[in-house]
Amino acid sequence: MRICIYGAGVIGSILAGHFARAGHEVSAVARGSQLDAIRDKGLTVENADETFTVKIDISDQPADLGEQDLVIVATKAPSHGDIAAAIGPLLGPDTLVGFAVNGIFWFYGDGFTPGGTKLDLARLDPDAKLHNNIGAERAMGVVCFSGGAMTKPGTVHMTRPGGRFIMGAALPETSSRAGETISALDVTGLTIEAAADIRLPMWKKFVTVASNQAVSSLTGASIGQNQGDPAVREINIALMGEVMALAAAHGFNDLGFDLDAHRKSWMKSPHKPSMLQDLELGRVMEIDSQYMIFQNLARQAGIVTPTLDTILPLLTMRARIAGCYGERP
Repeated sequence: MRICIYGAGVIGSILAGHFARAGHEVSAVARGSQLDAIRDKGLTVENADETFTVKIDISDQPADLGEQDLVIVATKAPSHGDIAAAIGPLLGPDTLVGFAVNGIFWFYGDGFTPGGTKLDLARLDPDAKLHNNIGAERAMGVVCFSGGAMTKPGTVHMTRPGGRFIMGAALPETSSRAGETISALDVTGLTIEAAADIRLPMWKKFVTVASNQAVSSLTGASIGQNQGDPAVREINIALMGEVMALAAAHGFNDLGFDLDAHRKSWMKSPHKPSMLQDLELGRVMEIDSQYMIFQNLARQAGIVTPTLDTILPLLTMRARIAGCYGERP
């Protein structure tokens, strides 16, 4: 299968490395030192059990790579509009495009009307570039339970060997074709699953994403440090409850979380969430695709979100002052 990874960061590099090792014809769109390193020395994937290096085609110009069977966009949501404008040369008539994000998928409301209500997700595709240039009919969601760091250009270190990736079509009518593509990936070293409705695993991940990203970005602390403080942990739990209430309003009632159990047995992870890493590195933060759209959807569903409504203005101000969101105040 011809597979292009658009964005060779941590997740993109993990996927590209494993797909290439499995014998797929893999390419990547990247830039800067990552492009140069992978072009010159190959892509190296490390974990606690093994290290391997693969050679892949790589360019900063999609036209150099040609039409693909599958494209996986592994960049942060703020770049998706620009990618939609540039992705055309990678798309054939049957190409599927997967989006690996931490927040709400831009196609979440396509073909999905909870309670008969048409959802407004224009915030995630304000110029309609994603809908017009890619379209929900070829889109897939990718929910990633994996992580790591780029230890140097061209080398990714996995902190979760055997990472789990759940993929599924945006629309029911394309789920069969998406399922065939996902089954054909057939890699070792990763778990790749097909979801009947990708929205369910999206919500299951978003419960912890939403509770950790904003709080760590405000405190500068790791997940374990925040949750180790009882008062801060209560803020995390309150955010989780608001996510679960919104998911339930959309028909996703069982996300597998017991808030009381979480209160007693909290995550002790030393990991800094990606939003805090972006803040520390001066990169654009995914506030729209995680928190602004969360608030918008809650308003549309009539869900009260007092914790989110308190944290979001603080997070936005913190990001703007750092030059990581919109204009500086």
